[in-house]
Amino acid sequence: MVQKSTKKFQKNHLKRTIGQRKQVQAYKKKIAKGNKRKPTAEEEYYGDEAESAKRQRSRGSEQALGKDTNAKELFAGGVQDNVEEAFAGVKNKKKILKVADDGEDGVADFTRFLDQDDQDLLNEENHSEGSDNDEYDEVEDEEILDGADEESDEEPQSKNGKNRENDKEELTGKVIAKWRKSLTEDKSLRALKQVAVAFRAAVHVGKDESETMKFKYAITDPETYNDVVMLTLTQFPEVLNHHIPVITSSGGRRTIATTNKKYQQLAPVLKSLSANLLRLLSDLSEPKTVTAVLIAGEKLLPYFASFRRFVKQFIKAVVDVWSTAPDESTRLMAWVVIRSAAEFGDKGMLELCMKTSYAGMIKNCRHTSIHTIPLINFMKNTAATLYALDREVAYQTAFDYIRQLAIHLRNSVVHKTKDSYKAVYNWQYIHSLDFWRRVLSHQCDTAKEEKEGKESALRPLIYPLVQLILGAMRLIPAAQYFPLRFTLFRSLIDLSRDADVYIPLLPTITELLTSTTITRSGKPSTLRPFDFEHNIRANAAYLGTRIYQTGVCEQIIECILEFYGLYAKHVSFPELVVPCVITLKRYARRKDRLSTATPEKGRKKAKKHENFTFHKQLLEVVEKLEVNSKFIQDRRKIVEFSPENHEQVKQFLKDVAWDKSPLGQYLKIQREVKEERLRILRASMEKEGEKQDADEDDVMDEVEGDDDDDGEE
Repeated sequence: MVQKSTKKFQKNHLKRTIGQRKQVQAYKKKIAKGNKRKPTAEEEYYGDEAESAKRQRSRGSEQALGKDTNAKELFAGGVQDNVEEAFAGVKNKKKILKVADDGEDGVADFTRFLDQDDQDLLNEENHSEGSDNDEYDEVEDEEILDGADEESDEEPQSKNGKNRENDKEELTGKVIAKWRKSLTEDKSLRALKQVAVAFRAAVHVGKDESETMKFKYAITDPETYNDVVMLTLTQFPEVLNHHIPVITSSGGRRTIATTNKKYQQLAPVLKSLSANLLRLLSDLSEPKTVTAVLIAGEKLLPYFASFRRFVKQFIKAVVDVWSTAPDESTRLMAWVVIRSAAEFGDKGMLELCMKTSYAGMIKNCRHTSIHTIPLINFMKNTAATLYALDREVAYQTAFDYIRQLAIHLRNSVVHKTKDSYKAVYNWQYIHSLDFWRRVLSHQCDTAKEEKEGKESALRPLIYPLVQLILGAMRLIPAAQYFPLRFTLFRSLIDLSRDADVYIPLLPTITELLTSTTITRSGKPSTLRPFDFEHNIRANAAYLGTRIYQTGVCEQIIECILEFYGLYAKHVSFPELVVPCVITLKRYARRKDRLSTATPEKGRKKAKKHENFTFHKQLLEVVEKLEVNSKFIQDRRKIVEFSPENHEQVKQFLKDVAWDKSPLGQYLKIQREVKEERLRILRASMEKEGEKQDADEDDVMDEVEGDDDDDGEE
């Protein structure tokens, strides 16, 4: 005789169990075959160049990384030498990377290190993630209501014992009001289960009939739909917290007692709720409702912690909202959810939040403009704060990704193809560099280190990142990519200021003085001023024009002033400015000779050097540097300590405000002028956008008018 439990299983769960087994078998077969896989993070975010580079690496370490016997040739000279050398003093979590000063042993070790870890790093999302894109398993209504039928007055089955699959109950406001009263007053678990079933039906409104056929409730009224959704989002966290309280540890981590009998009883309800929350979040577009889902999701995260697959998919969905939502409050709430997940979870959860937010940021910064840069900066600033939660996880994650960027740069140098540089010279790569600069600036801030009484664990990563950025700046020295150089220069200026490290940036700017963009006379044009703040590449129309030449000259002046503005109060300022003063004076003298040349001998050369405004600006910069040097020298005369006394050196002019120094005063005025110029530029671009929208509206009105005339005829 067949047992009652077997019959119940066959009736309620057999079909779903068979379906799950088939899915598992198909997945195992797919893994065993190993031919089809989803794109790696590198291929998805860096395009075809990364895919071709990966194919090169898959041919073996002999082609991709070079044999140990010719490692010197691979890493000798140029950009890649600096990049690889930069990792010499950095300690990995499990390995210590050492590059010898001479001989091949150190370089060979680094080569083997990259060879062993490249595939794992660049394919990090490829393993154990094959089923992440599959739909999260849902729970049937019968399983959700299991144990509540005895308390319910409703008959789930017809008299003949057959399940009424096609006989759904119309959900009304009266029933919802009854549930709301039970939840708010009695904290009823039976009502909670009924709401979970109704919420499942609401989430599937508008879906295929085959998907909703077995649902207990039918929702046809928009107001009823809204009531069910809001009731679920507002009351579920409160009722669950009443029966299964959230425990907050001293470290701020939120957990629940999974051994609680009620938690085990509500497991099907929680699983159904999690699946439907995920579906609802991906389907919504209205900002207020999305925010409500995020608020509820943040409160419910401790209850979903054991559903690891759901948490991974939920974090990815929240990151999509965080990186794409047009509404600012929605993005902020999405970030609160990500931050909460990183804080309450273990190290694996924190690493997931770090990597997912980084991938979301890179994915959505492909197109950068004056309109999108605020959102991109928001993503970079918020994601950087995650790396303060656990220094060990932060170090390992940052190390892996910075090394990944170094691999891209090295491949662009080693594989000298026509388009190899494109893997580096794009907005995604530049934003990646700037993101890690912000992470190190935030974690290696001198004020924070003094407060903690020790150096940051991430400080050893400053040197390889600086070498990487310098290598990217010099990869293509063409005038077309001067904007990229200035962008990376400003990023290094910020790192130098925050982390209090000296970076020799002057040569990267003074070498532009010999460019034909500066030395030759620019062609007149009617183009508007080039926007160096939001572009990394100049269009061909700007090259050789006077307007572009003027912009480059202004950027050179600004970069020199910003660099020396960092040390306007430093005791060694007079010595620091000597190379710059000599270079600028030499350039000015050369220009004076050419401008005063006789017509017979130097007319052609004089014609090439007509940028006298830039000449005067450079001399003004020299004057300001010399005045500030005199200011520092006068103050040094009255001190009684030697340069070896580092503590006294740090205290030098500490009581003097930065903007009270001669260079600080001048630079403050220049920054105000620049800000006003940017404000005017933004206003003009917004006005142009409004005009374009108005023109489109006029065109549409004309089209509609023509249609009306045709109708009258």
